Amino acid sequence: MGSRPAALPERPTTAPHSSAVRRRFHLVVMLAGVGFGLTAPFTALLVVALGGPPEWAAYVVSSMGLSLLLVDFLGTRFVPRLSSRTALTVSMVVFGAGSLLSAATTSWEMVGLARVLQGFGAALFMGGGVVLAVRLGEARSRGGAIGAFNAAWFVGIAAGPLSGGLIAATVPGAGGLRLLFAVCGVLNLAGAVAAWFLVPRWRSGRSPRLGLPAGLGLRGRRGWSVLILAGFGQAVRGGLALTLVPLLGARLGMGWITLGFAMFALALTDVGAMRFGGAWTDRRGRLVPLAGALAWGVLAVIALAAVVRSPWEFTVAALAVGVTVGTTWVVPTVMVVDIAADPDTALAGYRIASDLGMLAGGLLSGVGIAIGGVDTALFATAALLAVGLLLTFAVGETLPAHSVVVPLESRPVKENFVPVSSMPSLEEFTVFAANSGITLTPERLAQAYATHTRYRPDLERLRALPLPFTEPVTEPATGLAWIAGGGHQ
Repeated sequence: MGSRPAALPERPTTAPHSSAVRRRFHLVVMLAGVGFGLTAPFTALLVVALGGPPEWAAYVVSSMGLSLLLVDFLGTRFVPRLSSRTALTVSMVVFGAGSLLSAATTSWEMVGLARVLQGFGAALFMGGGVVLAVRLGEARSRGGAIGAFNAAWFVGIAAGPLSGGLIAATVPGAGGLRLLFAVCGVLNLAGAVAAWFLVPRWRSGRSPRLGLPAGLGLRGRRGWSVLILAGFGQAVRGGLALTLVPLLGARLGMGWITLGFAMFALALTDVGAMRFGGAWTDRRGRLVPLAGALAWGVLAVIALAAVVRSPWEFTVAALAVGVTVGTTWVVPTVMVVDIAADPDTALAGYRIASDLGMLAGGLLSGVGIAIGGVDTALFATAALLAVGLLLTFAVGETLPAHSVVVPLESRPVKENFVPVSSMPSLEEFTVFAANSGITLTPERLAQAYATHTRYRPDLERLRALPLPFTEPVTEPATGLAWIAGGGHQ
C-alpha cells in the first residue's frame, strides 16, 4: 500500500456504502478475532500436555514468527493487492487447518508445524482486512470504519481466552485442549464461509507480486534503537503473555476455566492499552507512557515470579502485565512513524523487526526455562524489561513538536488560529483521502493527518489575505505570489 491513488476496477456486488455491508464485514472480523484468539494462550499448554518440554513450548509459540517473517519479506506488495474477499477467506481456511492439525495430532512437534501454518493465515488476514477497512464506508463515516475494524477485532481477541478455558474444561487433560483446537478449527472454517459470502470483493488496480521490501526506512543509531523496541514489544507478547504466564498458571494448578479467566483479564488490559494508548501518546508524548509501562512491567513480572502463589494473585498480576504487553505493542509502532523519512518503508521494517522479536522472545523464554524453570525465565524477562526501559530513555521523545496539542487559552491572542472545532477529525480526514482514491496504511494516514493539522492554520491565513487576483488560482500560486511580493498586496 502506498500514497498513490489505487484504481478499483471491480466493484462489490453489494453497495459498499450500505451499513449492512459494514455490519457483515465487522461480524466476520469479530469471528476471526475469536477464532485467532481462542487458542493463543493454550498453545504452550498443549505442547506440554502432549509430552513436550516446557522450553520447547516457548519455541513452538514463537514459531509463528517464521511464516510472518517470510510474508513480510516477500509479500509487502502481494497481500494488500489481493481481492479482500479472497485474502480473508483463505486466511481463515489456513488458520483453521492449522488448528485442526493441532487437534488431530498426538505429537507436539506437529503442533509446531501447525503453528507455522497458522502464521500464514494471520498475515493474510491482517493485510487484507486493513485494506478493506480503509476503503469501506459511507461518505460521512468511512474513517470510522478503521476504528470499527480494530474494535471488532479486539472484542473477538479478548473473548478468546475465557471461551477457550470453558471449552477445554469439558474434557480433562490434553483431551480438553485438543477439543479446544478442534472447535477453533471449525470456527475458523465457518468464518471462512462467512467471509466468502459476506465480505465485498474489493481489488487493487495493481497486480500482486512477490518481492523484497525497498528497505527498512530508518537509519542511524536512533532508528535502529526504535526498531529494536518494536521487536522488543513482540518478544514481550510472545515470550511473556503467550508462554510464561500460561505455564505459570498451569504450574499453580489452575484449571482451564480459572486460567482462561485470568488470561481474559490480561487480554482486557492488553486491548485497552492498544486501543487507547496510541491516542493518549499523541497528547502526552511517547516517552513517558512507554517508560512507565516498562517500569510497571518490571514490577509486575517480579511479582509473578516471587509473590504470586494463588489463582487470585495470578489474575491480579495478569491484569497488571496486560498494560505492559499492550503498550509495548502499540507505542513503538507510532515511534517508527515519528522518525521515519519514508513511513511506508519504515513500517515494512517495523513488521520485520516484530517478527524477529517474536522469534527472539520464544528463544529467550525457552533458554530461561531450560536453565532454571519458569521463575528464572520470569526474572530474566524482568531484567530485559529494565533494559528496554534504558533503551527507551536513550531514544528519547519522538513525538514531533508540531503534533502536540496546545490549549487555545495558552496561544497568543493576536494570532488568527484556526479553531479546533473547525479542524477535520481523523475520521473526516480519512473520508477526504478515500474520496480522492488514495490508499494509505493506518499509520501513514495518522502521519498525514498530523501534517495537515500543522499547516492548516498557515493555509487559512493565506486564504484570508486580500490579494489582488481577479480570477481563480490554485493555492500554491496564491502563496507563491504573496511570498514573491514580500508578504504585501
